Amino acid sequence: MPSDRAVVAALAALGLALAATACDDAKDSAAAAAASSPASPGPTERVASMTGKRLLDKGREAFGRVSSVRMTGFAVDEDDGRRTDIQVAADRKGQCVAKVEVEGKGQFELVRTEGRMLFRPTAATFTALRGPAVAERYKDRWFTISPTSEYASLGGVCDLVWTVPFGEPDTSWSTLAGEPGTVGGRASMSVELRSKEEGELITHLAAEGAMVPLRVADGWGESAGKKMTLDFTDYDVPVVLPALPAGSVVDGDLPAKAAA
Repeated sequence: MPSDRAVVAALAALGLALAATACDDAKDSAAAAAASSPASPGPTERVASMTGKRLLDKGREAFGRVSSVRMTGFAVDEDDGRRTDIQVAADRKGQCVAKVEVEGKGQFELVRTEGRMLFRPTAATFTALRGPAVAERYKDRWFTISPTSEYASLGGVCDLVWTVPFGEPDTSWSTLAGEPGTVGGRASMSVELRSKEEGELITHLAAEGAMVPLRVADGWGESAGKKMTLDFTDYDVPVVLPALPAGSVVDGDLPAKAAA
C-alpha cells in the first residue's frame, strides 16, 4: 500500500507531524451501464446491480449530506512498519475530538472548536518530548496550538474524516463493483479501486438507506485490510467536546525543556 494513500501519523524528531491522503475513483469499466442505473438506491439486490462508478457517486452524494461522523481504525506506514491507531469524531462546523497513538512513539489527544486547536500528550509522551520535570509541572494540561507551532499539522487528523472515503477528484482510478456483505452489522456493498501508481483499495458502502461509507481498507482479497482499515460510524451524532476544567488550558505551545 503506497504511503500517500495510507493514513499515517508520525512523531518526527520527537515532534509530531501528520501526513495523509486518501484515494479516489475516476473511471468505471462499465461506465455506459451507469447511465441506466436507478437515481436512488433501493433494496440490497438493486444496489448490487450498480456499477462501481455509480456506487461511488451515490456514496459521495450521501456522504456530502451528513453533518458529523466518527472514524476509527489504523494504518501501517509502509516505510517503517509503524502502526498508527486513530479515533476521530468531527462535524461540518469544524469541531473535532481525536485520539492518536503511534506505535513506539507516543499518544496524544486533540480538540478543535471555534477556530482553536488544543493538544494534550499523555504523560509518557510528554516526558519523551520535554523531559520528566516539565511533564510533571504541566500534567494533564491542554496546550493551544498556533498556526506556526511545530504541532500545527496535527489538525490534519480532523480533516481526514472528510477526505479518506473518496479523496481528491484528480486521481485516475478504475472502479469495479465488488461483493455484498456486512460491516458492523449493516448490509454493505463494496467497490474495488485500482491504480497502476497507487495500488488497490476497497470501499464498503451501506447497501440500505443512505449509501454512506462504512469502511475503507487497503488491498483486495486476502490482503484486504492488512495495512489500513478505517470504520465510519455515528453518522449525524453530535460531537461531544470534553469538559476542560478551569486552569487546564495553557494559552501557548508546549514549553521547552529549559523551562523546567
